[in-house]
Amino acid sequence: MRKLRFFVLSLALVGLIWGFAVANDDGTERYSTRYAASYEGPGTDDTGDDFLTTLFASDNQFAGNSFDVGAYTPLTIVGFDINLDTGLPNHTIDVWTRDGTADGFEMVAAGWTLMGSDVVVPAGANLPTHVNVGGLYLDAGDTVGIIITTQENTDFRYTNGGPNIYTNSDMTIVTFRGLSGGFPPGSVFTYRTWNGTVHYVYGTALNRQTWGSIKATF
Repeated sequence: MRKLRFFVLSLALVGLIWGFAVANDDGTERYSTRYAASYEGPGTDDTGDDFLTTLFASDNQFAGNSFDVGAYTPLTIVGFDINLDTGLPNHTIDVWTRDGTADGFEMVAAGWTLMGSDVVVPAGANLPTHVNVGGLYLDAGDTVGIIITTQENTDFRYTNGGPNIYTNSDMTIVTFRGLSGGFPPGSVFTYRTWNGTVHYVYGTALNRQTWGSIKATF
């Protein structure tokens, strides 16, 4: 019995150091991200006045995430970065929004509006893939629920745990759940932390294309 306990303890320690192959939420094989790259800054595109990033250090994946954005000052969201693996050459990304929180409404179609879609080339796990969807205005005190999903239903990277809160002087992001494919999703996973960045400009609503053309004149 003592030898058996020693063997089990040794096996557990090896697992902690090297990581076991276990299943992601989408059923694909998961490995430890102990040595994975991480990213804590914005994308390289000219994407607004400022940004707020959660994290880029994933340990799970499926088709999307739900989270809230709350504004402390009038601002317009002009784009997002997400954490998208390179299992496929392209993904179509959908961004859905609703007034108020996303928490508990992920599987309820009523109240959600498709903000926009973008075809993107994945940058790889734990690196920012930019999603060119924007134009959402928030007044000070507003909260909006957001769902970001891939129509390909895989490779959307996120992190186990939550809800987690990320904040700066302009906004707060509260993360909620991982999502299976489709909209509304067929299932949710509690809790999963969205890996990403919200890019925004201050003041009245400008869509991403208008903002880019204005910046190009300076």
